[in-house]
Amino acid sequence: KGLTDGVFQFESAGMRRVVADLCPASIEDLTAVISLYRPGPMQSIPKYIRNRHNPDLIQYPTPLLKPILDVTYGCLVYQEQVMQVFRALAGYSFAKADIVRRAMSKKKHDVLQQERANFIAGCAKNRISEQTATALFEEISAFSSYAFNKAHAAAYATVAYQTAYLKCNYPCAYMAALLTSVLDRADKVHGYIEECSRMNISLLPPHVNYSSYQFSVEDGNIRFGLLAIKNLGKGGIDQLIAERNAHGPYTSFYNLCKRLYSKDLNRRALESLIQCGALDGLGATRKEMCAAIPEISSALE
Repeated sequence: KGLTDGVFQFESAGMRRVVADLCPASIEDLTAVISLYRPGPMQSIPKYIRNRHNPDLIQYPTPLLKPILDVTYGCLVYQEQVMQVFRALAGYSFAKADIVRRAMSKKKHDVLQQERANFIAGCAKNRISEQTATALFEEISAFSSYAFNKAHAAAYATVAYQTAYLKCNYPCAYMAALLTSVLDRADKVHGYIEECSRMNISLLPPHVNYSSYQFSVEDGNIRFGLLAIKNLGKGGIDQLIAERNAHGPYTSFYNLCKRLYSKDLNRRALESLIQCGALDGLGATRKEMCAAIPEISSALE
């Protein structure tokens, strides 16, 4: 469905369209998409999707290509496939094929072009016409600047699959972890909050009696973490949580101030806690609590 916000490597609008059209069914499909969604190979995406859904349309210039390209539905996608092509069609050794791979990864077009004659001659020994061999070499040359290493793409695809699995099967826990991971990026936090809304997960405001450091799961919803509150440092949070764990919930604004007021939880921190709603329900309105700060500060300092 393309609902991939928060899924590693698949968050962009373009990627969402591709996976929605492709309907990937395996890690292999995800690996190919990650490799194809790049300048150059991107032009092969329509062909890849078409062939994936219509296997009868797959064509191979020579039968020798089928064992190499069948996993990518007739499309040349990976550096490793290029190495296999040079070995299977032109008789290259592993070492010589790796020279081609290195030339591709380092964008050394001159080194690759030096292999043209050797490739065409090697293909001729396997009864592949010069026209077919030349066309294939031209395709490889055009592709070489952007060819992805399959091992790299497969590692990305595995993480992408794991994140998609977690989002699908443990949505609250996953989105809470995701929000925590981007706390310093307001645009990302906003985007993931919108995604939570789409997933019917409510975002509960931070609260001194319920919040942890980070975003946490609470009754099927997500509770804002105390780390999201400005002017509240780690020392203040440590103190607040340790005191709550040791002596129970805070029962009133004065009770909280009496138990916590210090250099780590000072006037600025109190004002931030009040303004974000973290002290709601403690027996006073936000306006009343703000008005009481000077008097309480004087009494406790």
